[in-house]
Formats: sequence, C-alpha cells, structure tokens
Amino acid sequence: MPEQRQRRIVASYDISNPLRLNRVAKVMKDYGNRVLKSIFECTLDEQRYKEMKRAVEDLMEREEDSVRYYFVCDKCIELIEYLGKGEDFKEDDAFSII
Repeated sequence: MPEQRQRRIVASYDISNPLRLNRVAKVMKDYGNRVLKSIFECTLDEQRYKEMKRAVEDLMEREEDSVRYYFVCDKCIELIEYLGKGEDFKEDDAFSII
C-alpha cells in the first residue's frame, strides 16, 4: 500500500458551549499540537484528516459553532513567523497500525 502524502493543516475553532468546546479540544489533541487556545497545527494524511473532521463535525452545532481548516504548503511553512513562546510546525509522532 503506497504511503499517503502528509498535509500540514491549521485547525481553528470557535465553539459556543463550554462542554462542546472541551470535547472538540480533546479530539483535536489526538490529531495535532495546540499552538493557541483554539488553534491546532496538524500533520495528517488524507485518511486521518477525514477522521478528525468527522469526529469534530459529530460534536459541533453548525448553527452555533465554527471550525476552519487551513492547508499550509511546504513553501509557506518556511514563512511562518511567531513572537513569544512557541515552536516551529511539529511533525506528529510516527505510529504504526498493526
């Protein structure tokens, strides 16, 4: 099976209900690294991205909440700037499904 291409994604969300907010944050932690309170940087293949998106969609209320996914190209990664504490875009830990 060919290895799927990894995509860098910035996921941001605005969830109105504190319980849903905590649940969405917990799901996001399984897929990426929190860089701000409601922003995660993720490096995912297409299957993991769809899995994350589906899990978040199952938790949110479309009439009240908002979630955005920004895809960052390799060239643009080099142009990311940040001030204060923070780290470069991190790769997810490697894992294997057996």
